[in-house]
Amino acid sequence: MYWLRGGDTIGPARHELSVESHVWGGTAAEPEVTVQSQLLDVSRRLQRHTFMLAPNGRVRSIDRAPPNASLAVDLLLHLPATPLEAGSTWTDTVRAEGKDAAGPEVYEVIRSYRVQRTLDTLGAHDVADVSAHGTIRYRFGFVANSAKPGTAWLDVAGPDTERYLFDPHAGRLLARRWDMHLVGRGVAPDAPDTVPAGLESAEVISVSDTPVTRFLLEPLPGTDTSITFDMQRKTLVLLHTTARGRSGITASLTRNDGMVGVASVGVSGSHITDYHATWSGADGLRTQAITVRDSALVLVRQGGRDTSIALPADTAWAIADYAMSELMAPALLAVPRDGKPHPFAVYRPVPAHWDRGTAMVRSRGEFVVVALEFEDEDRPETLIFGTDGDCLFVDNAGPVESRRVPSGAKRFARFQAAMAAFGH
Repeated sequence: MYWLRGGDTIGPARHELSVESHVWGGTAAEPEVTVQSQLLDVSRRLQRHTFMLAPNGRVRSIDRAPPNASLAVDLLLHLPATPLEAGSTWTDTVRAEGKDAAGPEVYEVIRSYRVQRTLDTLGAHDVADVSAHGTIRYRFGFVANSAKPGTAWLDVAGPDTERYLFDPHAGRLLARRWDMHLVGRGVAPDAPDTVPAGLESAEVISVSDTPVTRFLLEPLPGTDTSITFDMQRKTLVLLHTTARGRSGITASLTRNDGMVGVASVGVSGSHITDYHATWSGADGLRTQAITVRDSALVLVRQGGRDTSIALPADTAWAIADYAMSELMAPALLAVPRDGKPHPFAVYRPVPAHWDRGTAMVRSRGEFVVVALEFEDEDRPETLIFGTDGDCLFVDNAGPVESRRVPSGAKRFARFQAAMAAFGH
């Protein structure tokens, strides 16, 4: 979304990645589908809606209410009454109205469809490759700032180009993409004047049943949630969740680019017994496993020989990748709390190397502060834990200066109490 004011364009571009599950039910005459959409950024926004449909794919209701004027009403390809054969053409109109904070809502799209060809793809036979061209009008508004009264809105229209892959035998939409650039007028979030405005949108959706998709749909472990801020850019860059138990700790790490990692350490007292991790990426899932045997770390390789790495002698150590500081808690809490530097090492599984340095640990009541200084770093990393292992604060010196704090009210209050205990 953007608004033009003088020579300025108001409204930053947004790029989102998400995964969805579609669960079908109902009858042939009244099918329904429940769509659960998980946004893959630090917000982890989760949406769940149930759509009642006509047999041709038209949305009759959303969550048992008439469809409102949003893109959700345009969920599926609207099928013609004739078979989907190469050369088939038809037209269709979708229109929905409603009311929002800025007044009336309107969503209307008129499209002309054509089956360009049929093909074998994605394991399905005679898939219809459908192109669509049309025009869209979209009017909607929203509360511009929850702290102040006022609304922003857009009333825009323009061309829409789409492509669908549809399996008529299974009645299944396999892929969809659209590209639209709508222009008109509106009021920006930070000004009361009506100015030229626009909406530029492109989306690609495709069916996926890969292990990485199923991994991304799983809920993150634990209820302890924290966020990491980039101190220079003043933005949220990481989301952390943690589950702690007597025999282990599981941590998750989510970035705004859609990457998700889940790692676990098994513990016996203050000693690490094993490590397991799964990381998502553009090329699929990567898993790692480490066991501790006879004063060595044994890296279990997928499809290859295990690798043995000697443990540092006479040094406390932990296994934790960068930004997963909670996994170091058992080892750091066992370091003498005398404020003196003690040798400490951390094995980083992703880059596959040891970080070596010292840990200086002090305690105040139920809180423990750690100054962790590694070789070749300009200044120490400061961490604050509860004596129960709860990671309450991390001040990371670089390469990007960042700070990690709890996001829940109860744990944030505990973090504030910890800072007060250490005179901050």
